[in-house]
Amino acid sequence: MTVQSVFRLGLHDKQFAWDRWIAGRLGHRIQTEERRLARRELKRLFGQVVLQVGGTAGFPLIASSLAPVKFHVVFGGDVPKNTHCPVILAEDNLLPFPNDSVDILVLQHSLDISAHPHQVLREAERVLRPSGRLLLFGFNPTSSWGLRKLISTPLSSLLPWHARFMSRTQVEDWCRLLNLVPELSRYAIYSLPIGRGRVRKLFKNIEHKMALREWPVGAIYCLRAKKERDVYITGKQGPLGRLASVGKTLKPAVGLRRKPALRLVQKQDG
Repeated sequence: MTVQSVFRLGLHDKQFAWDRWIAGRLGHRIQTEERRLARRELKRLFGQVVLQVGGTAGFPLIASSLAPVKFHVVFGGDVPKNTHCPVILAEDNLLPFPNDSVDILVLQHSLDISAHPHQVLREAERVLRPSGRLLLFGFNPTSSWGLRKLISTPLSSLLPWHARFMSRTQVEDWCRLLNLVPELSRYAIYSLPIGRGRVRKLFKNIEHKMALREWPVGAIYCLRAKKERDVYITGKQGPLGRLASVGKTLKPAVGLRRKPALRLVQKQDG
């Protein structure tokens, strides 16, 4: 399987591949570290509405957020009966939220697996309110994991080795074009992309030293950006038009302009 063929897959297939990989040893390592990074940033940010796009249903990075309203957009897969927040099935480049309606938006590897990463980032900018924050997680091509991707074969697992590894600097350039001003970035996971064994134990000390210095060769990075736009600019609405009240209902306040791309599949308990 080639990178090009991966991006021709439907979102549901890629969601299934991601869920299967994240349940493994390497995927669990990624999820644990990204949850730690998200918790570190979210405790410093305040807002009423927090949205995550991407990741596995039932295991959102935004679980630690104290925001009263939280949503998690996924693209398919199995949804647990009990979730930390409402789970919505939608398209990554057509988020069913009004303009300027989200305070904090988390993209968990959405650019890495999307067939149209530019549009995903545009949608993120559209739904973020002015001064809202974007937290973006991506795979770092200049890492041992990036090297592993380069030598991947058609028999390698679909994700992450056939995903798009975008450099942090490239993503920052895209953000600036959309008035998303980068504020900080962090790297994590300096271990080799192997589950366990003697080789990994030999590199433990080196990994620890690199982690303390946060060298830009970690397997993943977390980029935080601020939306700098003080004037409301009329743009396209989400595929459901304006939501009557984000956090209280998912019904559109205007007539549908196209086939709905949203489906609430799990409400928050209570």
